[in-house]
Amino acid sequence: MELADLNKDEQLALAGLLEFVVQASGHVTPDEETEIDAIVEAIGEKNYRAAVDEVDKRFPDEQALRSFLVKIERQEAREVIYGTVIDAAMTDTVEGRENKLLSWLATQWKVVVTYEQPPADEETT
Repeated sequence: MELADLNKDEQLALAGLLEFVVQASGHVTPDEETEIDAIVEAIGEKNYRAAVDEVDKRFPDEQALRSFLVKIERQEAREVIYGTVIDAAMTDTVEGRENKLLSWLATQWKVVVTYEQPPADEETT
């Protein structure tokens, strides 16, 4: 499944999570901007803008967003959305509030989260 395959509600979930997680620090880093640009390109600017506008109207707080997120049912969509948001979030520091939301979401959506360890630097003697 690709981002372009997300339906309207799934796009809304993606936009809501991005707004909460990526923009929670009060600023968007250049790396986060690059990630968001790729997402906009994948789902279309019109669709993304419509989703962002709806996020602002429907989700005044984290609880409202959480209540909506549990309604996303397609597992493939959940995994694509979660992976996309994690990739965007990992370009900067994931702070406590964002981490709690993402951990909760992984449990709710039954998304298995694995982290790859970077290769250890070999010491030269």
